[in-house]
Amino acid sequence: MKIAVVGAGIFGVTAATRLAKSGHSVDLFEKHGDILQAASGINQFRLHRGYHYPRSPETIRESLSAQESFAGEYRPAIIDDFDHHYCIAKEKSFVSGDQFMKTCLEYGLEHEHCELGLVSDTKVGAKLKVKESLVDLEKLKELCWKKLNASRVRVLLNTKADAQSIKKYDFIVLCMYADNNEFTESLGIPSQDYQYELCEKIVIKLPDQFKNKSIVIMDGPFMCVDPFGKTNLFLMGNVVHAIHHSNVGKHPEIPSEFIPLLNRGVIKNPPITNFSLFIDSAAEFIPAIKQAEHVGSMYTVRTVLANVDKTDKRPTLVDRVAPNIVRVFSGKIGTCVQAAQEVERIINEMEGVEKRVANERVALS
Repeated sequence: MKIAVVGAGIFGVTAATRLAKSGHSVDLFEKHGDILQAASGINQFRLHRGYHYPRSPETIRESLSAQESFAGEYRPAIIDDFDHHYCIAKEKSFVSGDQFMKTCLEYGLEHEHCELGLVSDTKVGAKLKVKESLVDLEKLKELCWKKLNASRVRVLLNTKADAQSIKKYDFIVLCMYADNNEFTESLGIPSQDYQYELCEKIVIKLPDQFKNKSIVIMDGPFMCVDPFGKTNLFLMGNVVHAIHHSNVGKHPEIPSEFIPLLNRGVIKNPPITNFSLFIDSAAEFIPAIKQAEHVGSMYTVRTVLANVDKTDKRPTLVDRVAPNIVRVFSGKIGTCVQAAQEVERIINEMEGVEKRVANERVALS
């Protein structure tokens, strides 16, 4: 079967390589000049196990169930040698320390009380060391290219797929994340409302006392700081200050001043940044963060389901939106292999039906 996969983020790459290994002829369309350029290459690179989503049992279960399949596919890109800490704020958190630990126990999430002098005792009610991992972006990209080449996927960079260019394919897999609606609308397929968030991730240099430490303040309008792969730098996220613009609708609204910054990797001395707000709000919990040096910022559009603020759930959804079109809505990076498996199942099911119909026609003739 000739298949087009549109979007070369981690979900598109994983689906393309899996389908090619199954014997299909696969073309992978990517409008940017390389793979993993948008949200797959601009995020916190946390390989979630569920700690981050104590209000969403669905996301916890999905994250845990995806661990083995992701590790089986991308093990060399997983970083396990950092210390991961979750600290529960005393005020403005949606869950208490006791509630967080109860959730950990319920789902078998390893945790233990720890001393962490970097974090203010007066601001957090619990300091926990947990078992979690990060993803090395450069290693992940290297692995993806090796898999694409080995499976003979034809990668079409700087190529924007459209309704005309996909007509020659037997099946289309949409892995376009923030741009999924743009494509489905061009095919006359009903679009869906999403919440789009234009996000900034700041890249910073920190004192030695932060080395090999990941710190997350939970569970509300707070922040996290993590080692940036195998570099000596750190990435910081913030629930409030990372978002420069948001909207709910069919398409992301991008203020014109952000267009030159979007999906361009680390931008040094960016003309628009919330760096000071990131640092000031984080210093309430981690005073030493005031010593951070701003190396640069990355900007992308994060896309989540609309109206999920109560649980903050982040599911990965694979839907058959037309007889020969599957849409993948990406949740957490760790679920990319499971999503590819589901895409393969749908295509195999369709092939099976077609073969049965063909055999029945032969029998009747």
